[in-house]
Amino acid sequence: MDRKRVRKILSTYWLILVLGLVLLLRLPSLSEPFTYGDEGIYLTLGQALRKGLVFYRDIHDNKPPMLYLLAALAGSFTRFRVLLFFWASLTIFIFYELCLLLFPKNKKAIVVATTTFAILTSIHTFEGNVANAENFMLLPILTGFYLFLKNNSRKISWSVWLLIGYLFSFATLFKVPAAFDFAALFILAVLISKSHTILKNLFLLITGFLLPISLTLIYYAAKGSFQQYLTAAFLQNIPYLSSWSLDKPQTVGLPLAFIGRGSSVLAVIALLFIYRKNISTQIQLIVLWFSFALFASLLSSRPYPHYLLQVIPALSLSFGLLFFKGKQKIIPIILSVSLIAVFLIFKFWHYPNLSYYQNFYQHLLKMKTKEEYFADFGSHTMAIYQIAEYLRTHTQPDEKIFIWGNQPSIYALANRLPVGRYTVAYHIQDFDGFEETINLLSENPPRYIITEKNLPFPSLEALLQADYTLELQADRLSLFHRILR
Repeated sequence: MDRKRVRKILSTYWLILVLGLVLLLRLPSLSEPFTYGDEGIYLTLGQALRKGLVFYRDIHDNKPPMLYLLAALAGSFTRFRVLLFFWASLTIFIFYELCLLLFPKNKKAIVVATTTFAILTSIHTFEGNVANAENFMLLPILTGFYLFLKNNSRKISWSVWLLIGYLFSFATLFKVPAAFDFAALFILAVLISKSHTILKNLFLLITGFLLPISLTLIYYAAKGSFQQYLTAAFLQNIPYLSSWSLDKPQTVGLPLAFIGRGSSVLAVIALLFIYRKNISTQIQLIVLWFSFALFASLLSSRPYPHYLLQVIPALSLSFGLLFFKGKQKIIPIILSVSLIAVFLIFKFWHYPNLSYYQNFYQHLLKMKTKEEYFADFGSHTMAIYQIAEYLRTHTQPDEKIFIWGNQPSIYALANRLPVGRYTVAYHIQDFDGFEETINLLSENPPRYIITEKNLPFPSLEALLQADYTLELQADRLSLFHRILR
């Protein structure tokens, strides 16, 4: 096949080839062991909903409800990951459509930006393989920006303004930092608006954003869990997010670094307003979006790579600017250096890609046994499955258990619910749930309690010593059985 024919095929079918690459990058996630803690929480809450419990009142986590609703819909780890695969594929397609609007008649810009986005959101580096909120909230965010740009050249109807607001509200109901993407679009609308009805349009945008969130507040109020929902999903996130910054210099109760980052965003906004007549819509959108998304991803100063997924759309779009004439070619360099600097300064956890894919494809090609494949995810992996299987076969379907540890996958694998609202030890620690938990365990002692090494809980240790006996030890996990007297 000659080079001309190869180039023609690549030019014609490049998007299909990109989606094929995404399949290869995401395929390992469909068969890897279920050990990722956050997914364990999501599926445990989803399982709780299917059994009639109410989020926040009966079972706790510190995010809005959309992620748990999807987990309940999926019902299992494998189906949850399959749902993520199709969701991510649709997200890539919407990003491609956004590129068509932003870079009309510049195919190289479209191809490079879309390919960059597809790869960065799929690889292990940013945990694109995991069903976290960031992976799901990108779709409504991108769709909101797409609708805004698609209709910006003509008068946007009131229903479209509302729909855009709904989409960002939907994203925020996956995770609150998505509200900063909404702020970026809001300011962009002000920057590029030439309509005398801008105030009315912004009112519609805000109304669309607030309405779905307000409906969830009304729903949980009707369920008797308004205060728990408001606190867990919104208010309690403030001390939770700052819990890793308590040792940093502060003023007016806020870390100085946080104030510095906020000031940088304000400076970007001011510069864009001053020079808006000389800056294209593409650059305004990319710089604003990147600035707000980076600020949002650093709210907690926690080094979880999936937080940075929020930055990837704007960063990927910036690579399209490389194929335009002028000084804007420096923008993707500045943004890339900024992200790399953030990754290093905040010491984000690093997940290797080569060993991750090598492990999977060796297993797929029968070069590794299932046990060897699982072992690569940590010595605790087989222990989680062993404990879960034991509980599944030694307890009744409606029987509750308790895990003092950070392995909530056991709840989902065993299809059992916890005693009390908390699914992981770090929530009990962060939200001071010790007294509530020990009271419930004393009043309704479960037959089985699982503990993880090196997690102190003196009251629980006294309870175990008095009423329980060790029945199974698996790696760092100890399973205790209540003694009948």
